[in-house]
Amino acid sequence: MIIYDTIIIGAGPAGLTAAIYAARRAMKTLMIGEEVGGQINKTFTIENYPGIKTIGGSELALNAGNQVKELGVEIITGRVNKITKENNLFIISEKETGATYQAKTLILSFGLKKRQLGLLGEEKFDGHGLSYCVNCDGPLFKNKTVAVVGGGNSGAEAVEFLAKICPTVYWLEIMPDLKADPVLIQQIRQLNNVKIFIQTKITALKGDPWLTNIVVDHEGQTETLTVQGIFVEIGYIAETDWLKGVVELDNAGQIKVDALGSTNVPGIFAAGDVTNSKHKQIVVASGAGAIAALEAYEYLRKQN
Repeated sequence: MIIYDTIIIGAGPAGLTAAIYAARRAMKTLMIGEEVGGQINKTFTIENYPGIKTIGGSELALNAGNQVKELGVEIITGRVNKITKENNLFIISEKETGATYQAKTLILSFGLKKRQLGLLGEEKFDGHGLSYCVNCDGPLFKNKTVAVVGGGNSGAEAVEFLAKICPTVYWLEIMPDLKADPVLIQQIRQLNNVKIFIQTKITALKGDPWLTNIVVDHEGQTETLTVQGIFVEIGYIAETDWLKGVVELDNAGQIKVDALGSTNVPGIFAAGDVTNSKHKQIVVASGAGAIAALEAYEYLRKQN
């Protein structure tokens, strides 16, 4: 069986960048992920990546994937569901095929799963008016009417930002009370272009192909709101149950790392949105991937 210097689990921005840096250090590298590019494939336009004024998410993913392949990195489409260790080697198992692979180090970079609204046809509008990241997509909706779902701090911060560039912002919360910090709520209540709807649930998304309307149940009454965009700020899910007992996780299930991407297990590194890093951005994940790969290289060098 081939013994890799590192296996990268996850093929999003963090994993792709880690693969580039590992390959440039002449490390024998395998990358396993469900989709090259990960969630950036669902991002219609990216305008905050250094050196690139504007690019589609799928195009960026394709370019990065090709770059990784040209460097000789082996890429396997799959999902890892088990990690064990034998004789100083990490052994991983792919869920669907049961195939196993061995490596001296691991880099965990498989991101987070966005918490969705659970509506029929939601996927259709992802990237077509529906966004799960105001930092990524907010500026694209300048001068448009938008809605923000989620009454916590993330939702409040999204509302505060969008109110500066949008004529009307609807702030929707399903519970009877907003959960954001009182200071934030008070500041937002002073904004004339923000309309707050509590006890409000979205029941349908309308438009073809772009979002044009949302249907809501507001305190028992059905209403239709005309919007060009909706931002879902109800959190993400870390699908890391399979890592319990393998590496240390925080209360949200995110992988705990230090400033250099090291986990509590020597030889296992992590990068990107799946870690307990505060900012979940493409460029942040990419930088963390580079650091994790360089640290994996240093770890191997010290072992020899």
